[in-house]
Amino acid sequence: MSIQQLVLVTGVTGFVGAHVAVSLLKKGYRVRGTVRSMEKANELVRLNPDLKDKIEFVIVKDIVEPDAFKDAVKNCDYICHVASPFFFDKVDNNKTQLLDPAVKGTLSALEAAMNEPRIKRVVITSSFVAMADFSIDPYTGYNYTEKDWNPVSYEEAVSTKDGFVAYAASKKFSEKAAREFVKEKQTHFDICTVNPIFVFGPPIHPMNSMESLNTSNLIIWNLINGSKVQPDFQQFQVDVRDLANAHILAMTKPQLSNGRLLLSQGSFTTDGICKILREKFPDRKDVISEPTDVPFNEKHYVLDNSYSKSLGLQYYSEEQTYVDTALMLWARAKQLAKAKQLA
Repeated sequence: MSIQQLVLVTGVTGFVGAHVAVSLLKKGYRVRGTVRSMEKANELVRLNPDLKDKIEFVIVKDIVEPDAFKDAVKNCDYICHVASPFFFDKVDNNKTQLLDPAVKGTLSALEAAMNEPRIKRVVITSSFVAMADFSIDPYTGYNYTEKDWNPVSYEEAVSTKDGFVAYAASKKFSEKAAREFVKEKQTHFDICTVNPIFVFGPPIHPMNSMESLNTSNLIIWNLINGSKVQPDFQQFQVDVRDLANAHILAMTKPQLSNGRLLLSQGSFTTDGICKILREKFPDRKDVISEPTDVPFNEKHYVLDNSYSKSLGLQYYSEEQTYVDTALMLWARAKQLAKAKQLA
């Protein structure tokens, strides 16, 4: 790998985008990141001093605008397209708030790549929800792989009153649109998607408040912030640092040309998270929810991560993820509280 290779990371000041940039820098790539404002870029560097003068920032105020990435992609060898809307509450119009931004933002990145002959591959951050069938009972023991697709139709996505279903559809249809684009345009580059489930891990990106945490980390935060939330949830997870490293695999592995990569380090229960953190931090038991001994339902669907492992991805242990995440969440909460006092 030439040290001169340049990677464009869209949404570099987001939870995932920031970690993707860090992983790329560690591997010797140069990084250019898109931001909505230089204030966000400066805050990312302030929070992570090691990034000073390491990332070239370019402003892209609206990723769905035509030619949004026209200048940002110049002389790049790869694109990691991470930026995409992630919310599913307070949605009034599924098409304009979720579906269009996800699809148009992805196509905007691909259109820009068409005009940069150096681009070899575009990696798109998709999601497990683009694969999952939420109309069936989750307790059937189904084994999800890279071959699965969410069966939701576009018409259902537009009309549903369920914001989560609409969000999941936005990930599916942006991924489908990307694959159709590459096929129809006969592009000089290929693509690969990475499809993570719940993403835990230390947040290193700018945040306005703890309530603005990504949905997954908010689960852990509510277990360790003294609110004594009852731990009764089970799912599968991936560490954001593993997700970041998976972007590099998706970028460089020949066998992932126009492929997909399903990511999961394993299952979790919120009950299990509480047990581990209470054991690791006995002096903080007063703010960590008490376990309720809710067992993991073995009939829950499974995410097959064998393909990612076969390509060399080494996952963090679940325990390390919880410990690192909790420590950073407590630290960020302290920082934000101090900043609020000084304001």
